[in-house]
Amino acid sequence: MEQFPTKGTICKVIHLFADYTGSMIRNEQLQEVRRCFTIAGVLYHNGSNVLRNAIESVFVYALSPLLHKEHSALLPAALRNLRIQHLQSIAI
Repeated sequence: MEQFPTKGTICKVIHLFADYTGSMIRNEQLQEVRRCFTIAGVLYHNGSNVLRNAIESVFVYALSPLLHKEHSALLPAALRNLRIQHLQSIAI
């Protein structure tokens, strides 16, 4: 019988993915950053609610402090909007 990943497992995987993406941002590997953002955007668009929540609460939150204007422009529109919402919520 196939086991489905639990919410905690998905969050751990997305956290590792965010760590990798953050490392690529710090090393200015913009082509790889763009690829990571594209993958995250596809996962967010096509994923389950659990996956979407993990991308919102783990991926975007973890990377938000590292994203400067040039990096933020690489985000797919849906993730860019999530980041803007996140920034607005902490500004209040």
